Amino acid sequence: MSIYREDCRRAGKAGTAFAALMLLGGCMTHQPTGIDAYQTSGIDQWLATADADKVVNAMAAKGLMPATIDCRFADTTPGQVAYLSKFTWTRAPANTRYHWEVGDPAYLASKEVRANRVGLRRVDAKVVRDSATGQKVGCSVWVG
Repeated sequence: MSIYREDCRRAGKAGTAFAALMLLGGCMTHQPTGIDAYQTSGIDQWLATADADKVVNAMAAKGLMPATIDCRFADTTPGQVAYLSKFTWTRAPANTRYHWEVGDPAYLASKEVRANRVGLRRVDAKVVRDSATGQKVGCSVWVG
């Protein structure tokens, strides 16, 4: 789930076409929060991991990167655990690298170590506990 600005350039015409369709749909709105943060009404929803990857790529094509991340369980069935993510967006400064992950806290801890090694710092994180099963899911965004 690593997304770097260089990767977005390689995404090619498919990412550009998707971004153009989103712009034509008029789904981009500015949130006056005092910071340069954006929410996308058509994407202000819970996304499965594969869909989240596509959305992050499309937003990167618009020059945006995740500012915040939220996560929750889609399924807590043993062996079929699935997660959902939701993002808010901010303008990506030139040559900014970022990375996001969703998973159990032990998995995220290993990703934190890797992110720090490559010069990324965590800018947002959340951990959620499922009350029925006691399972935890966490999500983080790192920027460098």
